[in-house]
Amino acid sequence: MNPLQSRPRIRMGFPMMHGGWPVVGHLPALYVDTLALVRRAERELGPMFWLNQGFGHPALYCLDPEAFDIFRNRVTTSEHLRTVAGAFLGESMIVHDGPKHHHMRSAMNAPFTPKGITALEVGPVLAETIQTRIARWPALGEFKLLAQTRELALALIYRMMGIEEGDLTEWREHYEEFMLIALNVPIELPGFPRWRGRRAKAWLDARLLELIRVARGRKDGQGLLWELVHAKDEGGLHLDDQELLDNIRLLLLAGHETTASIMAWMVIAMAEHPEIWEQLGDEAAAHDLPVTPKELKNFPLAEAIFRESLRLHPPVATNGRIVTGELDLMGRRIPEGVMVGLCFTHLGRHPALYKDGDQFMPARWLDRKQPITPIETAQFGGGPHFCLGYHVAWMEGVQFAVALAKTMRPARLRPILSGAPPVMRYLPLAHPDAGTRVRFA
Repeated sequence: MNPLQSRPRIRMGFPMMHGGWPVVGHLPALYVDTLALVRRAERELGPMFWLNQGFGHPALYCLDPEAFDIFRNRVTTSEHLRTVAGAFLGESMIVHDGPKHHHMRSAMNAPFTPKGITALEVGPVLAETIQTRIARWPALGEFKLLAQTRELALALIYRMMGIEEGDLTEWREHYEEFMLIALNVPIELPGFPRWRGRRAKAWLDARLLELIRVARGRKDGQGLLWELVHAKDEGGLHLDDQELLDNIRLLLLAGHETTASIMAWMVIAMAEHPEIWEQLGDEAAAHDLPVTPKELKNFPLAEAIFRESLRLHPPVATNGRIVTGELDLMGRRIPEGVMVGLCFTHLGRHPALYKDGDQFMPARWLDRKQPITPIETAQFGGGPHFCLGYHVAWMEGVQFAVALAKTMRPARLRPILSGAPPVMRYLPLAHPDAGTRVRFA
């Protein structure tokens, strides 16, 4: 926070949080601790306030659960992302609304449904990969947790795509460099984040495009990549090479980085709550590792651990929409053209939605009489842009928890953290600090 800018200002009738820096605004504070920043703003200014997200991108944040309504896209749009993050997101469906979004979404949707996951036999592939990778962990001694979950997550998405693993470390390193574009630092000089991200993107795109063209040339094939290349929308149109490239690049990133973060937080939670680790071991011992969406229901505690980790530590900490029509929030009229921001990290702990929201309590998801509501899956977005990979992420999370217990419990091993409690790093995507170390002992 900038100590020389200590007085809030008013913008369009709403207070602007103080402490912004020239050019970069509140970006440093958002990186260090987004949750602390928005909570401080809420205490000092109320539930609606402006944050300067840096480089000319102010956003009006609303911390009330009512703000989740913006994701229905009735009077809001996500097409601003083409301007704000076009280098990062390309022409993927996330930056489009209306017919173009529907064209891509309808072509890509089928393989990601529970029926599609079962038909493609995704579950057994994921289960085998998870078991094989986790079995190596005890022999590593003390290791950097996030590095291992990142490589596991990347192996999962590549196996699911039907792509040979190759050098996963090299792919992971290029994805980490590519993510630097999301910082949106508009300086194109060697060594700066944007330059490094563009260089990594060129490396990734060259290899992905070759895989796409190989798959397009095969009349018969298997794996998610082949299915996407040959899929058609409701009008019978295929996705072209650029649409496939931008969407597959984003799918690989989303399936890799977000899954890696949640898996890491699940291990951290089990280390911090040995009593829940023991309960998970009992549940895991009662059934075989699940390989279909239906079998996931045999593991309610494993699912609860996944959902609770996601609630507390969403990989996408903030998101927003541009107002395109008449929008009222908390009795206030929001002007057209304003970016309305929502903080998922805050929403997942909101007292109106969760009792003791800062506490890790998987029991809150157990023995429910009501189905999971849209706002309880807000970390996956909402409305027409609800995450395409929701069912895959759900399967991976439950399989990971069960496999972890099945592997470690018979050997009487449990996760133990080294050093101070892990902290969250919020940008480009939220994750536990890369230096977090763990061992199984």
